[in-house]
Amino acid sequence: MISYNIKDIDFVRRIKATFEEQGWKVWYSDPNLDAKLNLSQKGEAILSCKVFVIVISEATAKDSHCQDELALAYISNSNIFPLGLSKFRDINPHLDGGIKLMLAKINWTFFFKEDLWKMNMPALLASMRESLIDSEGQPEDTTAEETGGLQFHGMNININFDNDNDNDNVSGEDSDSESSSSDEAEYTRPTTAATSRSVRSARGRQLRYDFWDRNFKDKSEIPWTTFRQKFDNDYKRKIIMKYSEDKLKFFLNLMYKDIFTLNKTVKRSTYDHFCEGNPDADPHRFYNRIQQYAVGYYAMHAVFNMTSTLRLTTIQNLGNFAFPAVVKGLTEMLQDEDPNIRAVATIALAKSAKSKKMTVDKIICKLDDDDRLVRESACLALGYLKAGGKSEVAVADRWRNDPIKSVREAAEIALKRMGGTLANKCMQVTNVISKEMDSLRHMEET
Repeated sequence: MISYNIKDIDFVRRIKATFEEQGWKVWYSDPNLDAKLNLSQKGEAILSCKVFVIVISEATAKDSHCQDELALAYISNSNIFPLGLSKFRDINPHLDGGIKLMLAKINWTFFFKEDLWKMNMPALLASMRESLIDSEGQPEDTTAEETGGLQFHGMNININFDNDNDNDNVSGEDSDSESSSSDEAEYTRPTTAATSRSVRSARGRQLRYDFWDRNFKDKSEIPWTTFRQKFDNDYKRKIIMKYSEDKLKFFLNLMYKDIFTLNKTVKRSTYDHFCEGNPDADPHRFYNRIQQYAVGYYAMHAVFNMTSTLRLTTIQNLGNFAFPAVVKGLTEMLQDEDPNIRAVATIALAKSAKSKKMTVDKIICKLDDDDRLVRESACLALGYLKAGGKSEVAVADRWRNDPIKSVREAAEIALKRMGGTLANKCMQVTNVISKEMDSLRHMEET
């Protein structure tokens, strides 16, 4: 899949032809085709692609459609490859803060002059080929439960600190050179190699311990205000220089609200659970995990706020994720003005949030929705959850009293799946009535 702004169409056609020479199937929004057809196919193309190439110029940086496509690619099973048509220092001022966050640790390939085509293309193709091979070896339907609560799809990035990352330069350019730095001439595939046990911090001192061990040693819990102060001491300057002061607030809000769930006391056990251990003895493990979480959070936030037709397909796909941001977003979408959005969000929420009581209560409310598709979705969602108790009673009421046949049929399917006492009684009634109807038909025929 190639994402681009129409101003760059000549380059896109050239790169598409090069990819097809490798035997790869390539989708892009062809301006010669019907616009509605392109739009209807775009969501599926992004969600199903193995490699997502975004052609970035100053025009792309201002294109909201490209930003939506990047966000969707980020949370799906795509390896992301940015191709720069200008020097990074010329593009960077035009990039949205969230786009900077998503692309911060992904290596770019530059084609802002003809010589770079010959120099960079072979390595780019090799890297993409390797990514495709890696994708084929991984399971197709990886759910949040199987991969852990913080694993984001499309993570073709290196979020670890390297020894020279104190002066991060995502472009790979030499700021004093206009044309030929070695990093511009070469393409290095994004890596996820283990960070060494001993690396230098932003202040240049040697760090050999995890953030908690450095600052709190053997303490099992500390006040949130103390934790925040120490985090500021270690990473405030880094985040502001790399992103912005607003992004620092964004990081802190995510930690307090999403990770530590508004608790005034931060427990070591919660911290360790979020970090999922530290197998590589990375002294910046916590920061790296926060950065990873922030990127995924932003991408999902961008997807939830889409106004294009990509939105419906995306919401359906988000049922595979169980992150707090997803659950919150899907819950809010239950009140969307569009009944199609409400219907799809109801199913996706059931898959994402599983059988949490709050989720069940929200879905039960959708059984009284004015739209019959939403009521059908609510029945099927509660059946998927095998929710009993009041949800069983509510679905049984739809089975008996809903004026729309398809809703009653959805309720019957849900009751069969629930298998509770009331559900079994309803099914017995159904069987009795069905037999009586068959008997009457037989009598009429004879």
